[in-house]
Amino acid sequence: MITRRRILSRCLVALKSLQLVRLSVRLSAQTAALTAVGHIPGPADLVQVHGHLAYVAAGSLLKVFDLTDPSTPSLIGSFTFPAKIWSFRVSGSFVYAAAGWFGLVILDLSNPAVPRPRGSFKTLGEAWGLSVTGKKALVANQMSGIDVIDVSNPDQPISVGNYFTEGYARDVATFGSLAYVVDQPTGFSVLDVSKGGQPSEVSTQQSAQSPMVVALSQTTAPTLEPPKIACVIGAGRGPQNGWLQVYDVSDPAVPVKVAAFKTPGRAARVAVHGSLAYVADAEGLQVVDLSTPASPTLAHSHKTAGPARDVAVTDSIVLVAVGSQDGSSGNSSGVLILRRSP
Repeated sequence: MITRRRILSRCLVALKSLQLVRLSVRLSAQTAALTAVGHIPGPADLVQVHGHLAYVAAGSLLKVFDLTDPSTPSLIGSFTFPAKIWSFRVSGSFVYAAAGWFGLVILDLSNPAVPRPRGSFKTLGEAWGLSVTGKKALVANQMSGIDVIDVSNPDQPISVGNYFTEGYARDVATFGSLAYVVDQPTGFSVLDVSKGGQPSEVSTQQSAQSPMVVALSQTTAPTLEPPKIACVIGAGRGPQNGWLQVYDVSDPAVPVKVAAFKTPGRAARVAVHGSLAYVADAEGLQVVDLSTPASPTLAHSHKTAGPARDVAVTDSIVLVAVGSQDGSSGNSSGVLILRRSP
């Protein structure tokens, strides 16, 4: 049954869409030249970078590298999780991993050379996506939706709430007290997780195409403004699956899907830095200009030796996880290190 609240929400979405036709939401345009400066060999599925450290996941193995000199990355430490790492986040000295049927796993990297396992939490379904805000880890799993887990005691994480999505929850991104959730086949929701118990629904709609990944536009300190853009990438079959789907989330109560952009190959993951979306694509790294979100344009393309699987971005470097063409761990796989220059 369609509630009055949902009818009103849809009317507001339609009104805002008409407004966007007349006046596009604009961000300050950016450009960034990319130069290859280094490479981390070996298989790589996921990659993140924090400070001078790079975190590379392949299967159940997580490796930590020192990028003080990006041209010669050095291995510091590694850890094998009990199951495949589908998603992970670094927060402070901890790594939080969504490890499939094993659920949430917490790793202490106070000393990156000697990673130390802490607590874990078995989710009802297979843990796919994950995000961390404050002392809460939000885990997207295909059975119970979004599990909110208190990780203030990393040795004993406990469930404090749950949001049951209409479809199969795939990923979640957070900013402050807001969580941006995607679920298959078409769900896109914004939740308020500021309270100690159940998340409250800010908005929800069925407008995404087979969403698998969601990422938010980021600003650097000291501004830390709320995100204006959310990028969603889908998977499977369909007219916009594997495309970059762009949402205006400047008003979380009425997010609007403003564009769907086809990259040269098939998009897998995305990181948003300022007004640029860095898309890991089957044809390499694609940099998409979102300065006018309703009209994305391809600003730059960097061909990789194999399909790009993931991407991480800082003010100075871009890391691209690259797989081999045949799926093996050959010379073409690993992490490509690119230097950003304005």
